[in-house]
Amino acid sequence: MAIPVHVISADWTLDKESLQRIREEVFIIEQHVPREIEWDGEDEHSTHFMAINEIGEPLGCARLLPSGQIGRMAVLQRHRGAGIGALLLDAAVQAASQLGHERVFLHAQSYAETFYRKGGFLPYGEEFMEAGIAHIAMEMKLPLGFTPPAGLADTHPEVRKESPRTAAQHEATSPRRFNGLDDACDALCELLNNAKRRLLLLNPFLEHELFDRECVVDAISKLARSAPAVEIRIIVFDTKLLIDRSHRLVELARRLDEKISIQVYREVPNAQTSSFACVDLDGYWLLPSYEKYEGISDLDDPVNNQGLTDAFRTSWEKSRQSSELRTLRI
Repeated sequence: MAIPVHVISADWTLDKESLQRIREEVFIIEQHVPREIEWDGEDEHSTHFMAINEIGEPLGCARLLPSGQIGRMAVLQRHRGAGIGALLLDAAVQAASQLGHERVFLHAQSYAETFYRKGGFLPYGEEFMEAGIAHIAMEMKLPLGFTPPAGLADTHPEVRKESPRTAAQHEATSPRRFNGLDDACDALCELLNNAKRRLLLLNPFLEHELFDRECVVDAISKLARSAPAVEIRIIVFDTKLLIDRSHRLVELARRLDEKISIQVYREVPNAQTSSFACVDLDGYWLLPSYEKYEGISDLDDPVNNQGLTDAFRTSWEKSRQSSELRTLRI
């Protein structure tokens, strides 16, 4: 019977001997990596992980640099094929997320590209040589922190695999940070104007100063009229302001009720309640706190798009049509 394996956080000062022994055997002896490359002076500043079995035998290791780069992934040859590498990779990714990294990246040996793809990483750029071994750069964008409606804290995004992007595409689709009402509006309109088939929008009150703006309403109107199978769903937490004040987005939904659906999620929002929009399978716009026009958007981030989409779908199932909105024939 195989002895169970688990991954622990390792301390370079206390566990240096064990970590060095694994890397010496795998990289220097087995793969002929020069010692001066292997011992690069970065270990003292890195977060380390070690796979051990129940009797405390070290079986593999990995490290996370302050830059978000995962590396020195090594499993002793006699213990390979048991899923230890996947455990180490998952531990490093989880640690990076807890440390606040927006992405993690690594230089994968080319033969191991499939392994890292299964772990959610995507390649970018061209193959290159490192320590005499062919490598490919790979990255994973990490799910953003946001506060979903009550009862949705256990929503976990799934990584959707995408086709590889070139280095130029990777650079062109970096996240956009915005601050202030006008900047938030520009980012939202940019997202909406790139939508083709789907828009999911959650905001507690659909504030007039943002969502009643002409560019926002026009972009949603254009999307709704662009194709027969368009899906536009909106969740609000309260209908009072929508009913008390004329809102162009509400009027648009009344005219295009077969395309635009608005439902109400009964919850009292707080300063940690998020507002977000996601379009199609790739783009998103996020205010970590709906009360502040400060956030981030990206036109090509399937990881965070999927996480927000999952949260929205769960909220939609818990929301209901409002009698007040039905009075307006929405």
